[in-house]
Formats: sequence, structure tokens, C-alpha cells
Amino acid sequence: MKNSPLFEDNYLVVAIATDKMEGGQVMFDQMKKDRSGGMPWMVILDGDGKELITSVGPEGNIGCPVQPAEVDHFVTMIESSSTSDEQRLEEIRQAFAKRKKD
Repeated sequence: MKNSPLFEDNYLVVAIATDKMEGGQVMFDQMKKDRSGGMPWMVILDGDGKELITSVGPEGNIGCPVQPAEVDHFVTMIESSSTSDEQRLEEIRQAFAKRKKD
């Protein structure tokens, strides 16, 4: 979903490969701090670099969302940090449902 048109109007998506990018692990450690969860781990920042929400939901890190609760938290991340309307949020849910079937 990294380069999906579902996100282009609200986000600049940056993937950090901790094992392949110089300073990647340092960046990851600074952003994640001491929070639980493995990888992938996501954070949404505002234009000033302030953290808005992370991929750590009520049941822990959602990683690459598949289960309904994980997808719900991902949609919450988008809803709380963008101008996406209900139609766009439903398109995102459907994209995850389709991906799960594939």
C-alpha cells in the first residue's frame, strides 16, 4: 500500500530500511522510543515532524494490517491524521480486504 493513490493526497510515505540505510536504525530507535511491537512499525507525523499517531493499537503493533482489529486501527490512523472522507476510508478498508484474499 506504500505507493497507493489512496494516500497520495494526504501523505508523503517514507519507508526506512533499518538494515540497509545509513542512520536507519538510529531514526527508527528515535521514533519508536521504548514502545512495544516489531516491524513494520509506522508513525504518522505532521508537517513539523510532530507525532500524530503510531501503529500501536489497542492490541499492540498492527504491523502489516490483516486482521479486522488491525485494519480498524490503520483506518483510525488515517481518519485521525488526514482529510479523508468516509468514502476514502471505505476504499482503504476494501483494499485491505482484497489484499487479504489475494
